[in-house]
Amino acid sequence: MPGQKIRTCLSLALAAVALGGAPALAADGLLPGDTVFVSGTRTPAMAYTIGSAISVLTLQDIEQRQNPVISDLLRSVPGLAVSRSGGPGQLTQIRMRGAEGNHTLVLIDGVQANELNFNGEFDYASLLAVGIERIEVLRGAQSALYGSDAIGGVINIITRGGQPGFHAEGAAEGGSFGTRQVTTLVSGGSKRVNGALSAGYFGTDGINLSHFGSEKDGSRILTVAGKGKADLTDNLRIDGVFRYMDSHTRTDSEDFSYPPDATQGLVIDTNDKQRNRQFYGRLQAGLSLFDGAWEQRAAVFYADTKRHYINPMEDLTGNSGSRLKFEYQTTVNFETPSFAGAEHHLTAAFEREQQHFRNFGAVPDAAENQRRSESQDSFIGEYRVGFAKQVFLSAGVRYDDNRLFKNATTYRLAAAWRIPGAGTRLHASHGTAITNPGFFELFGYYPAYFLGNPNLKPERSHSYDAGIEQAFWDGGLTVDVTYFNADLRDEIVTLFDSATFLTTVDNLSGKSHRKGLELTLSADLGDGLTLGGSYTYTRARQPDGQPEVRRPNHTGNLNLNYAFAAGRGNLNLDVSYNGKQLDNEFVDATPQTVVTLGDYVLVTLAASYKITDRVEIYGRIENMLDQKYEEVFSYRSPGIGAFGGVRVTLGD
Repeated sequence: MPGQKIRTCLSLALAAVALGGAPALAADGLLPGDTVFVSGTRTPAMAYTIGSAISVLTLQDIEQRQNPVISDLLRSVPGLAVSRSGGPGQLTQIRMRGAEGNHTLVLIDGVQANELNFNGEFDYASLLAVGIERIEVLRGAQSALYGSDAIGGVINIITRGGQPGFHAEGAAEGGSFGTRQVTTLVSGGSKRVNGALSAGYFGTDGINLSHFGSEKDGSRILTVAGKGKADLTDNLRIDGVFRYMDSHTRTDSEDFSYPPDATQGLVIDTNDKQRNRQFYGRLQAGLSLFDGAWEQRAAVFYADTKRHYINPMEDLTGNSGSRLKFEYQTTVNFETPSFAGAEHHLTAAFEREQQHFRNFGAVPDAAENQRRSESQDSFIGEYRVGFAKQVFLSAGVRYDDNRLFKNATTYRLAAAWRIPGAGTRLHASHGTAITNPGFFELFGYYPAYFLGNPNLKPERSHSYDAGIEQAFWDGGLTVDVTYFNADLRDEIVTLFDSATFLTTVDNLSGKSHRKGLELTLSADLGDGLTLGGSYTYTRARQPDGQPEVRRPNHTGNLNLNYAFAAGRGNLNLDVSYNGKQLDNEFVDATPQTVVTLGDYVLVTLAASYKITDRVEIYGRIENMLDQKYEEVFSYRSPGIGAFGGVRVTLGD
């Protein structure tokens, strides 16, 4: 069985690490990852000072693995489970630490990207890797920092900015399933004023998502992004960013015909089409006074998303949502050398957020046509202190004054201890979080079939995690083990009655439990060879003890990278394992309401070589084992595929 094989490989790899010999401890105790992490606190901080569990995917990781869509890259991050309804461009959800998809907050350069017209969830289908420099994943309750939707954690997408001088690059590739992709990026400027502009097009003829018929379901995705900054004086900076994504997708849907037939409840060939447009923007001014002792920033964030659906009857339906947020934040930084060599960071912030939602049906004046709005004021405080560059503590609190829901207070505590001379870092965090009901959950979608519940309460979570990070062999190997535990109250569930075809929404009573273990390792094996790995065990249960759907108990990843020919060539082998998981099914002919989806292993081999300093050829093979698998019940996924392209760079 694939699952047994991959678990055996992971066990053997970890045993080899543990029994490899007595470690030579790093002389200064510094661990890999001593880089600035911008998501774990209200102000940027060194990664080793953050008590929450964190992961980072760099530009180098993105280029080495060659995945055109970000969701495939995120399969390597511990604690994340990916569910895609078919191939690239189709609906894609990510669940963190057993939480629901709308429990993960997604930021794009600080702009909240969760879609109001998608029940507060983010659809990763259109998120291409073009123009992205870094992905930070912060696990655990983070509402004290970021508000609603951060029960499971935060995924922060950071795009590429400008640098002094001039740089340009472009790439074109093609391959299996009629796939084609073109990307370009131009950046430049001076030290004080610079910017970057990127664009990308991804298209695929796709596969037939249904197990019936032969119609292919492809997608086309266009992305344009820009980022710029200007230092007006030595103390005053303005910067801005935007990202626009436009996708056209053909898809199939479940057969809910009545009376039931042989395909009832299964995905069948349909002529459904969908167009999604997403825009995210931010404009910010930052002022630094007294040699950085007092920092202030004022910013405006805007997000606008639109979804249009065309069914086989050529009826046009859709929805849209927009979020406008104003923020002011002030931070005081100071030191007390006579008191444990302490460094202090005290932050206060105010946010005002306005949300607008619209839903429209195919018939004018139909009951589903509705407009809704919501507003909220938030007050945030955070205190961070570091003692002798070894012990780091932080505490945060947030008060949300919401127009639709009861006002909420959330908090977060975190600690990290970097033990001198031992190569050891202990980290832990504890906090509360909330997720407000979405507009569909509150007010319904199609009143004749999907009833809303305006009496829904926000979901509330209480969680903690604790872990140890250990470096061996002068930092050549780093292993991190983290235990997490979370209780969710008032979980929102949808209930479907197959006799009436009516869907209702309600809060569950009692606690939904999530707990598990995350393990990561990174090793520099020498001679250009590096190894990375992760494994996650997750147990997610509803109050009645029933397992949550689309939360596999076991997930894992191994990534082996080999740089050769003085860095001109690169080979990357990526192996991702997804264990068995439950999913909903709506087949009236069967007695059950859930089914078990089998485990699967996805293997990708990517290679690249620089013919000259300016020209690079590359290629990859995806799903090398040609696995037949479903990530969502009844939706087929692509088999083995081969892709290749060329990249050209100009300028500095």
